[in-house]
Amino acid sequence: MAQKLAAHQPCFLPSIAFFRKLLSVDIFVIADDYQFTTNAAINRTLIKAPRGAAWLTVPVLTKGLGRQRINQISINNGIAWQARHKRTLEVNYCYAPYFEQFCDDLFLFFEHEWCRLVDLNLALITFLARMLNIPTTIVRSSGLPLLGKSNCRLYEMLQQTDCATYVADMDLQSHLSVAEFERNGFNLEFVDYYQATETYHQQFASFVAGLSIVDLLFNEGIAGVEQLKTGYSGCA
Repeated sequence: MAQKLAAHQPCFLPSIAFFRKLLSVDIFVIADDYQFTTNAAINRTLIKAPRGAAWLTVPVLTKGLGRQRINQISINNGIAWQARHKRTLEVNYCYAPYFEQFCDDLFLFFEHEWCRLVDLNLALITFLARMLNIPTTIVRSSGLPLLGKSNCRLYEMLQQTDCATYVADMDLQSHLSVAEFERNGFNLEFVDYYQATETYHQQFASFVAGLSIVDLLFNEGIAGVEQLKTGYSGCA
């Protein structure tokens, strides 16, 4: 049991930090049966526009539906969000060096009428991981027989996927205990995926961090995967 595992919500066109995390482990659990939260990255992402970062948002149905798990969230297809997303990406990236290379494949995802947000997000994550040659195995938490709550759920994930180490974001240090993980037979490692040390070519004036992976792809191409391998540090 030498493998590493990380978990994250299924974000829409995730950030570069998300893919750094994906690349750094052997097993990546898409936490799709956790509670959905509004104003988060689950249904929106940041891209680069002439005046700085701008949101690209998938409209979802939540009003009057109470607390929902992420995998229960339906997309509001009464809004023509697909055409709007394609147009927004075209306007802001048509002159990016690698836009033509990747736009057709990416835009195919906007031709389909998705019902569930999780299916759209997971399809995009899988596609982008393949484009970036990331070999990590992706599984859904809803597909694992997890019975525990809180940290016990993490131990079950590790046990059921034959992983020895859970890799967590640095900002969870106050919530997760290395000693507690060790008492349960596992290792815990904290990594700061968001503390990038390198920039890359972007359009429109000064560099903006924290954008969608598509910003890196359109500006740097597949070679930009090297950006995923650098720019973060870890500690146990």
